[in-house]
Amino acid sequence: MIKKIHKKWLLSAGFAATMLTVNAQTALNFDGYGDYIITDLYGPQGNSARTVEAWVDHSGSGQDIIVEWGGGDVTPEGGPRFTFKFQDRKLQIETGGGATNRLTGTTYNPLGWHHVAVTYDPSLESNQYKLYLDGEIEAQGNFTGTGTNTSNVAPIQIGARAGNPENTGYNGTIDDVRIWNVARTQGDIQENMNSELCEYPEELIAYYKLNEGVPGADNSAVTTVINEVSPSDVNELHNFGMNVAWTSNFVEGYVTNDIDITITQGETSFTANQADASYQWVDIDNGHAPIEGATGQTFSPSEEGNYAVEITVGGCVEMSVTVYYENDSLGIDDEVFAQGLQLYPNPTSGDLNVSLNGVYQTVEAQLVSITGKVVGQYQFSNTNGFSLGLNNVNSGVYFLNLKAGQLEAVTLKVVKM
Repeated sequence: MIKKIHKKWLLSAGFAATMLTVNAQTALNFDGYGDYIITDLYGPQGNSARTVEAWVDHSGSGQDIIVEWGGGDVTPEGGPRFTFKFQDRKLQIETGGGATNRLTGTTYNPLGWHHVAVTYDPSLESNQYKLYLDGEIEAQGNFTGTGTNTSNVAPIQIGARAGNPENTGYNGTIDDVRIWNVARTQGDIQENMNSELCEYPEELIAYYKLNEGVPGADNSAVTTVINEVSPSDVNELHNFGMNVAWTSNFVEGYVTNDIDITITQGETSFTANQADASYQWVDIDNGHAPIEGATGQTFSPSEEGNYAVEITVGGCVEMSVTVYYENDSLGIDDEVFAQGLQLYPNPTSGDLNVSLNGVYQTVEAQLVSITGKVVGQYQFSNTNGFSLGLNNVNSGVYFLNLKAGQLEAVTLKVVKM
């Protein structure tokens, strides 16, 4: 299907822009065979309070570590450590490695995305430990061995056990890991578990959004992830493949920052759909330069070109989709380029063929996911058609933006099986 807006307005992101509601982020898939994240940050020690939160999609069957610290290489099997994990497909907190130092949830094999959390509050006489699944208490209780090492300490590790990553690897996907030096209440957890944080309370000591890669792309150049609270920390990726679309790589995430980055077109203006925010419209063709005075939710361009708006909500900042304004109606050449374009096979499980209605000197193609992520960019010369290899692209709905020379871009819907 060709999305072509006649009269005076054209969304350069085409149909894809109208489908977006939020700016989806990425997550990290662990294959269960020893890929993990090792940090240089040490979690709360001794009997101090703490909370660990994450979004997970778990597919393992044995001991799958979500987050751990303490213990370390000195005593990888039995040292005082704090281990948040799945054990035999049930959520579990374990300290010290002893069989009596555990609290296990009751839900077996929670398939799909779920928010998980563990809290430890030493000030309580009972139920010092609480396990949460999707904001609800999964299990609670006390047990001995509550501390973690204060010497010979291993730093925070995500996705495998410190000192024994090959045999405790997480199998599944992890997103939005938060570590606090306080025991958060159930209300605290429920309040902001469904969206990314953009402002970081001082009690938050580590926050891994895991947004550094492109879903399903070749991310081999990405070797570290960021602790948002302290970006200078070292957080190394170990043993990830980073070149397969669906495993041991960055994939589509679950948690977003809930900013609506879509734009509605009017007769003489563009309007950002995100309400109650701060706005700064920018000139895309001028290096994203801020447009003086264009700080309202609605913007009326005075010149032809590409525009976007930077939207700020709370502490979150996102750039909208790009929109195009032209002074006059589309010319006949633009209409000719839009007519007769064909994609086949569509849906496709492999290659996608694009047939043009004539020979064009330059053709640019951009493949965009339904979440707005650019997953492929291509350029062709002196051609009336071309083929795109989509074997490494995840299944789903995409949009192919095509532009020939100075003619206006058109967008076609693509379904990858």
